[in-house]
Amino acid sequence: MYQFPLPLALSLLVLAPACKKAAPPPPAAEETAPVEVEPVSEEETETDMPTHVQEMTEALKRTFFELDSANLTDDASVALDLNADLLREHTDIKLEIQGHADERGTTEYNLALGQKRAQAVYDHLVNAGIGTSRLSVISYGEESPLTVDATEQAWSQNRRAEFRITWGSQENVKGTIE
Repeated sequence: MYQFPLPLALSLLVLAPACKKAAPPPPAAEETAPVEVEPVSEEETETDMPTHVQEMTEALKRTFFELDSANLTDDASVALDLNADLLREHTDIKLEIQGHADERGTTEYNLALGQKRAQAVYDHLVNAGIGTSRLSVISYGEESPLTVDATEQAWSQNRRAEFRITWGSQENVKGTIE
């Protein structure tokens, strides 16, 4: 178990909304892409993270979905199984699963669809043996797109589930949802 000299309150956002980069070519709906993470505060850098957390942030995969669907593709299931393997190895890691939708549809519809997508990922990880106390779900609907273009290519990137990572004991982790 890791002990930190100062109380550690670090959660990683998969993609900070303030960062505006040119979007990479989108993956096919069945593919997954590496998750990009950023420390929450300027004082906390990747060097403050334990090595196993750094490795996990590099290994976690986003899960992409088809239009109007919360069903996991075969490729998404394989990626989630790899994520579950990492979670089993590192029991101090907790995940917030974030569901997203593209801009089409009403706000209410997209929030509900994002919730279903996050729940599908949650269910898969629980079925793979990850404890429910280590997982939580939230929907952002259309509010946090990876790309803002109004094209099928852009929309396919925005139909996803991704992760916010926290670690350590409960008293050392701020914002962890049990």
